[in-house]
Amino acid sequence: MADPGVSVAAVLVADDDPLVRTVLRMALTSLGHRVLEARSVSEVVHLDSDSAVDLVILDVNMPGGTTSECLDALDARYPRPRVLLLSGEDAPSLAARADSFARKPIDLTSFQEIVTRLLAAEPLNGSDRDER
Repeated sequence: MADPGVSVAAVLVADDDPLVRTVLRMALTSLGHRVLEARSVSEVVHLDSDSAVDLVILDVNMPGGTTSECLDALDARYPRPRVLLLSGEDAPSLAARADSFARKPIDLTSFQEIVTRLLAAEPLNGSDRDER
């Protein structure tokens, strides 16, 4: 059940695995968040500029482009959404560009705690990435 003190956020779950998207969507909606989904890098890169997104949960390995292309597109958005990278293996150079990194498989309780922490942080503008 969602905490009544937490505001609803728009969260984009970007993963090519439909099972992962389903599990993460269920975990996020249980916190009261609105969930959008993407199956490929190109869907993230071409996300409608009118779609306000507070947090992007991004799988490191997806078809349709590179993770760096995704991160570049997200960095160009204003305000820039928080980014949680998910991967089955370490990805230090990519993790350095994100707000948080978690290894798959991720414990759902830990996942929800990370999401809550990221969404509680002050919003970013496009230039804040270098200050983190």
